[in-house]
Amino acid sequence: MRVIHFADLHIGVDTFGRPMSDRGWSSRMQDFLDAFDELVAFAIENTADAVVFAGDAYKAREPTQTHQREFARRVRQLSEAGIATFLLVGNHDLPNAEGRAHALEIFRTLDVPNVYVGDNAWFAQNGFVPQVMQTRSGPLQVAFIPWPQVSRLVANDPEAASASIDQLHRIVEGKLADLIAKQAAALDPALPAVLTCHISLNEAIVRNRPGSEQFMTVGTAPTLLKSQLQEACFDYIALGHHHNNVDLGLQTPCWYSGSLQAVDFGEEGQPKGFMVFDIDPAMPRGERVYGAGLPRLVNVQARRFVTVEVAPRDADPTAEVCRAIENAEVANSIVRVHINLSPEQQSLFRLPEARRLLDSAHYVAALRVILPNDPRPSLPAGQAPSADPVQALDLFFRNKAYEDARRERLLAAARDLVAVTGEPGA
Repeated sequence: MRVIHFADLHIGVDTFGRPMSDRGWSSRMQDFLDAFDELVAFAIENTADAVVFAGDAYKAREPTQTHQREFARRVRQLSEAGIATFLLVGNHDLPNAEGRAHALEIFRTLDVPNVYVGDNAWFAQNGFVPQVMQTRSGPLQVAFIPWPQVSRLVANDPEAASASIDQLHRIVEGKLADLIAKQAAALDPALPAVLTCHISLNEAIVRNRPGSEQFMTVGTAPTLLKSQLQEACFDYIALGHHHNNVDLGLQTPCWYSGSLQAVDFGEEGQPKGFMVFDIDPAMPRGERVYGAGLPRLVNVQARRFVTVEVAPRDADPTAEVCRAIENAEVANSIVRVHINLSPEQQSLFRLPEARRLLDSAHYVAALRVILPNDPRPSLPAGQAPSADPVQALDLFFRNKAYEDARRERLLAAARDLVAVTGEPGA
């Protein structure tokens, strides 16, 4: 049984894109669709039995009809090829208001063949049991945790009424761990089983990595510990929400597949693709995933993000800046260039020569000359701008050299505000 695991598709991302004259979306959205096409082609050509999508189909919580159509076209290809496909609800798939349908619900409503939807409605109708996908190689059990909706999980809990944000998250985390345990207890040990979650894990191996979802790890949403995943009950654990490809290092294979395309410079240099692994249903639990090098990441053609940071030493800095841009191989990439100059160098620098070398780039996000007395602080090494307000605020505090204690107090207050007003979109 061959299984593919991917997540964080985020159809609708247009940042750093160009208009496309032959269709109604930007080149960046096309990048994400092309990557999805690669996955679908691989699944069909390699006779995959199942695809497990670990959440966040769209960028927007209420996607446009065009975005829904393009996602559905590719899901239909999997369906028509006889590939069982599990669609888990992520935070970007949830509606903006209670009572509205989530973005993946239409597949259940239309009863699309070979497509299964992982959401809270399943538990309401069937109890806390996993779904069983029927694949060409036999049944595959799928236990799941959709993105946790705090208000739903604590609606009837008297302790939640007077709880602080941190206490509320601990209550929710306990309920999520209990939900995994209940599904694990309902598994048939004779059948292969996977667990898929759209969630942050409160683990250093995840928290300390850069990426567009980095600051969703703690503070703004409930998290789980690796120990709460009930790993011994499953053959593979498929995670979504963090955009980097991460092996959690458990005895049972447990991976964040990462996103199919980088969303911003926070993911610069990260490999992009989807996970593939084989299951032997005849083997006992714990020994079913087999094959040299499996599970493995299958890379897709991802648009490169490139940062060129240069501090020329020559009096005339132009040649050094041009060499740095040429060495970065910026063709078809999304590029930002930071040039650190003295006032004397600035007067000699020939900006048009550097700008011409960026003509082959897909998009120039920044071409910035930074002077010693520039009042705008540069970002710390390895950091990138982000639309996440908590991350942006933390970078501001660090650049202003706030003491750690003061910075953490202010960030805690900011996280509380974000939790109350709603999570910002990535």
